[in-house]
Amino acid sequence: MKRIRSLFALLSVCFALFAQERVDSIRECLFNPNDRTILVVSHRGDWRNACENSIEAIENAIKMGVDIIEVDLARTKDGHLILMHDSKLDRTTTGKGLISEHTLSEIKELHLRNGCHIKTIYKVPTLEEALLAAKGKVMLNLDKAFDYFDQVYELLERTGTTNLVIMKSDSPAEEVKRIYGKYLDKVIFMPKVNLDNKDAAKKLNNYLSILKPVAVEFKFASDSNNLPYDVKRVMNGKSRIWYNTLWDTHAGGHDDDCSLINPDEGYGYLIDSLGTTILQTDRPAYLIEYLKKRTMTKKIDCNRDWSYLPSENEYHFGHSPNFEVKECFLKGKKSPETNEDGIIVTPYFAAVIDGATAKSDFEFNGKKTGRLAMELTLEAIRDFPANINAEEALNRITDKIHSFYVEHNLLDELGNQPGKRFTANGIIYSHSRNEVWQVGDCQCIIGSLYSSNEKEIDAIMANARAVVNEVALLNGMTMKDLEEDDPGRAFIYPFLQKQAVLQNNPKKGQAYAFPVFDGFPIQMEQVNVFPVGNVREIILSSDGYPHLFATLKESECYLMNILENDPLCMRLYKSTKGIKRGNCSFDDRAYLRIKINR
Repeated sequence: MKRIRSLFALLSVCFALFAQERVDSIRECLFNPNDRTILVVSHRGDWRNACENSIEAIENAIKMGVDIIEVDLARTKDGHLILMHDSKLDRTTTGKGLISEHTLSEIKELHLRNGCHIKTIYKVPTLEEALLAAKGKVMLNLDKAFDYFDQVYELLERTGTTNLVIMKSDSPAEEVKRIYGKYLDKVIFMPKVNLDNKDAAKKLNNYLSILKPVAVEFKFASDSNNLPYDVKRVMNGKSRIWYNTLWDTHAGGHDDDCSLINPDEGYGYLIDSLGTTILQTDRPAYLIEYLKKRTMTKKIDCNRDWSYLPSENEYHFGHSPNFEVKECFLKGKKSPETNEDGIIVTPYFAAVIDGATAKSDFEFNGKKTGRLAMELTLEAIRDFPANINAEEALNRITDKIHSFYVEHNLLDELGNQPGKRFTANGIIYSHSRNEVWQVGDCQCIIGSLYSSNEKEIDAIMANARAVVNEVALLNGMTMKDLEEDDPGRAFIYPFLQKQAVLQNNPKKGQAYAFPVFDGFPIQMEQVNVFPVGNVREIILSSDGYPHLFATLKESECYLMNILENDPLCMRLYKSTKGIKRGNCSFDDRAYLRIKINR
């Protein structure tokens, strides 16, 4: 127990370091007008999956990896600042009437409503609660807060969050400086300029000369307005350009809806043509994935010798009437015999299965538990009836592994020691159902949808490993030393063993829980079921590829870039493990691109 308590104490220190580094990194980008990093702003938090302006919406957005979260302020009858967009309670809560006519205690009795106007269990947060939830993790952009600047600043000082907040207003520059100039060297202020207004150019010049803001928020309704191009020139090297993609009239039609159809015409146009470096969106996860892919494909040179792909491929596909395999690749990190990834294509199913790296020395008949889980899962899929649904299919896989435990007298031992279970993740396409079923962190691309489904706990462990290794380097170790002895991996390994209690955990709402194939019941609410619709090609892959692309060569190229430049997987790509001596990669990998015949 002492070791576990010590581990948690060290992890707490690491998490605090991550958080502070995160905010410092965002501010460093924000204050550098020549930095081309695109900062992502989530509008009212993650309001598609939680109530707008709620703590839960803030926490969700933080988990997504946004840089800034926009929230709205209102003041109660007794003078407390709360998060709420409207002046009335009616739309977003179970209450009615003006906020200014209700006390905080009265409002705290209400429940928030979600985007479908359905009552939830969640409550209206105060600004102070929001600041503490965001502290050290993300920046907050406070809308409708300018008139409360004095009160906001008092809260920032009390909570130690002056470095988190961006205030904004379209008030004239002279007025802002006269009334609130005493705060402007302590709290970021961002002006707003409507480029459709006649005095827009003059107003912008006043802001730049009088306030010298780190960013300016712009809007324009149509591409017929040429001023955004002038803004790009005027702002160059002086200040960052912020656009909102919430509605078509905010960014000349290059909004979220446009970006869903063609992100290069939406987000890409604002970045490349108009010099935008801050984007506020209602689809933060989609924007983040787009930016990742942009960055990866622009930075990586894919002029390589690809002759190894056919010669080293460990999977060879026959014929199926419903699928045409366009590309496939299967390769173990060490050898075909120890490869824990698998691919299967039957007349009605196509799947990639990824056996989890064992967290113990337990083996059965000389095979690691991940390999056994993968093999049993493939056997179950091979016998699937054509029209089986997701829940029935996953139950069959579970039963297959569970029956193996029973047959070999392993059930009691593995029931009590989840870290020894045969464990696998999987991504399965059903032709009859025209659905993709995602269990764990295998990946897929379905049209414009990309889902890596990375486990939150794995991201935490990967960051912890990276910090421990960076500290080791500062204390005199070399990269070569780390390749021989990975102190970061040793640090997180005890917890990797313990975290098995989170897999298929039946407790509703359990933080960090995740689904796997391990012979025990899968919680279907943790499984992603994606309808494929009219999409004709899909890609399925294991997490042996750090990021999945539309072609095998692009996916391989990105992986090879990491293996060459960050073989320990602690900087370019943070993983819970790096390359071991004698291995060709940090993990086994499987890639399957299929054309669906209909």
